[in-house]
Order: sequence, then structure tokens, then C-alpha cells
Amino acid sequence: MIKKALIVLILFINYTAVSQQFFKINDTAPEFKLWLTDGSKLTNKDIKGKVVVFKFWFTSCMPCLTDIPKLNDLVKEFDKRDDLLFIAPALDRKPVVEKLLKAHPFNFKIAYSAMDVSKKFNKQQVYPSYFIINKKGKIAYIDSGSKKSDINNLKKAIVKALR
Repeated sequence: MIKKALIVLILFINYTAVSQQFFKINDTAPEFKLWLTDGSKLTNKDIKGKVVVFKFWFTSCMPCLTDIPKLNDLVKEFDKRDDLLFIAPALDRKPVVEKLLKAHPFNFKIAYSAMDVSKKFNKQQVYPSYFIINKKGKIAYIDSGSKKSDINNLKKAIVKALR
């Protein structure tokens, strides 16, 4: 009986590992649909030919909030670029996100209720997580799971993706 249970457990672990494939650099970005707090929607079709910086987060995540000022500076630094989008899909519902944004303005385009999209990109469900999609729709940068997000590395990856 124990042997059967062990075999079932091993098969389950193997199946789970296979079904949780992680993205690598140059993989095609997954299909997504996001609803933004400004009332618009964003899909893969809307980002064609643009570099997109995603920050996956939620409102009660302290590390997610502490980097907002640095990210706002980054957005300001690239504000003349029309081929670059900064998108922050939040897990929280719209009223919760909007309440937080009143206290902590965030210059990214903010999406809400984005758990389904987060699960596609951010398989480990570690927050904050960053992904850059290049103009060809390929993943150009991943910072998911380090818990030490470095804005300088993010900036270098943006510059590289814009070339």
C-alpha cells in the first residue's frame, strides 16, 4: 500500500513539474487580456511593435510598493518613447487598487483582477515579478523569484530591448 502511494506521489510531482514549465528568454509571450483602471483593455494585439515592461504585484505586498518611486522615475526617464509601455497587472480588484493609488501614485498603466494573466507569466507566483516583452512579442527579460529586483538591471534590459 505504501509503495502504491509513493508511486502515485512521484507521478503527481512529475506531472506538476511538467505542467509548470517556466518561460525562458526568447520564448513567445503568452496570450493575455487585461482590464486597465482607465477603462481600456489591453491584449497581445495592442502591444505589437512595442516593448512592454510588466510588473506583476498586489497591494498588500510591501516589496511591491517600495519600488514604485524608482519605477516612476524609470517611466519619466523614457516618457518620450512611443514604442514602450509600462504595465502593472495587480491581483487585486479595481476598488482596492484605486484606493492604494490615491496614496501611492504609480505611473505605469495599471491593470486589476489580473490573477489569470499573472499565472500565465509568473508561474512561481512570486511578487513583485518583472517581464519585458520585445517588439517581436518575445520575452526579453525575466525577474521572477529573486526578491531583489534591481531597477538598474531592468533599465539595462529596457534599453537593450528598444535597440
